[in-house]
Amino acid sequence: MLNALLGPVWNDPRGRPLLLVSGLALMGICALSCFILALILISERTPSVVPAPTPEVAEETAVPITDTIVIRVNETVQPPPIPERLNIGSKSYRISPMRVQNARWEYDPQAQQMAFWVPGTLVNYVIGLHASPENREILSALSRGDLITLDTNLGVQRYRVAEQATLRNDEVAALLEQNSPRLTLVLLGEGGDQRQVVIAAFTDESTPNQLTAVGTLINLGDAQVRAINHRLLTGTSVGLDAEKSYLLVDFEVTNVVTRILDASQFFSELADPTGAIFPVSRQISTIAGGRGFTQGALQPGETITATAGFELPITLAGPNLEWRFALDDASPYVAKVAIPYRPIILAPTPTPTSQPSAEVTILNVQISPEGTELRVVGSVRNLTSQFLSGSLRDVSLSGPEGQQYPLNSSLPAFPWSITPGESLVFQLSFARPQTSQAVIFTLFGQSYRICEPGQPCE
Repeated sequence: MLNALLGPVWNDPRGRPLLLVSGLALMGICALSCFILALILISERTPSVVPAPTPEVAEETAVPITDTIVIRVNETVQPPPIPERLNIGSKSYRISPMRVQNARWEYDPQAQQMAFWVPGTLVNYVIGLHASPENREILSALSRGDLITLDTNLGVQRYRVAEQATLRNDEVAALLEQNSPRLTLVLLGEGGDQRQVVIAAFTDESTPNQLTAVGTLINLGDAQVRAINHRLLTGTSVGLDAEKSYLLVDFEVTNVVTRILDASQFFSELADPTGAIFPVSRQISTIAGGRGFTQGALQPGETITATAGFELPITLAGPNLEWRFALDDASPYVAKVAIPYRPIILAPTPTPTSQPSAEVTILNVQISPEGTELRVVGSVRNLTSQFLSGSLRDVSLSGPEGQQYPLNSSLPAFPWSITPGESLVFQLSFARPQTSQAVIFTLFGQSYRICEPGQPCE
């Protein structure tokens, strides 16, 4: 059939070229169709390549500092002292945590009014400050003994500057050591391979403006003060007004900064529970062995011992007084010390009915400074026309149940011999009675009850 259709064309020499061209065109179309079909088949077999989505980096959840630090005392969990504010002189910085990794301090350099604490440093608090011109000046101005305070959630902690140092950037491990209580300040963002460091040692000073006990060291910023001792004297015992009492407070002051302090500007006063104020008296500060109140220049590192003397009404009730001391009368930092005020009360027994041989007058009764003796100071006048002899059998100190307290010493020593009409001044020292009840002192047949405030003396 194909031969019947194409035979006449092929037999005609003029039609052969047309037939050949048509055949070649048909073959080209077939080849092109096969190629396209092959591409389709290959594309169906080859899997599509889709870019894999970039996995999201999990955002690190900040763990509260208090959850990462656990302090136990006798198996009881205690809250850690987390720092909240750094105070250098009149400058204060709020505190924010930061991380230190591979000698890199990760903090916000734009927050130049903040301090950055390395969490976990609780014995040696390591705190960084950005190296701004202001912060450089503040740290460079610190001198040995200057006070730096750290406000924490458990209270204020105090540090005294011990040294300024320069460390290499790679000495981070030594900087973070927790082997002693201190505060380490580091300047952050400085160029080069060195860092400026200030190291301040912890100081267990008491807080000003809070009532403390005798013997407690109190920090007043530029100085430290401690009340050492106190003693109450009656006017008659020191030859002054019999209607007054005199309180002497011995104390010491230490200059802890590098400049001279004017001790003549130091301020002191005494207050009773009602709020009445008694100013210090420089004259009274020198009686009965007092060292006198402070004056002159107090050199850096120097400690002086002085006495603050006060005149009080003999009717002052007590039972406590408050001694106050400051570096000047305008200072906001005031040391406050509780002074026990327990004057000994004397209640003489009724006048004897028989004619006495002597007239006994009690001038003062007090406890010795070491607290082991009861001392009776008085005078005895001979009322007879003959010499009056006195010996151990003429004096006694007895308790409420008749127990006798031994006489330790007598001034003048026994035996006594008193001229008719003359008087003798004495001091008798007995072992201190260990009782809160009244005791009875007897001399030449005249008896006196000795008791403390608040105790019955009938």
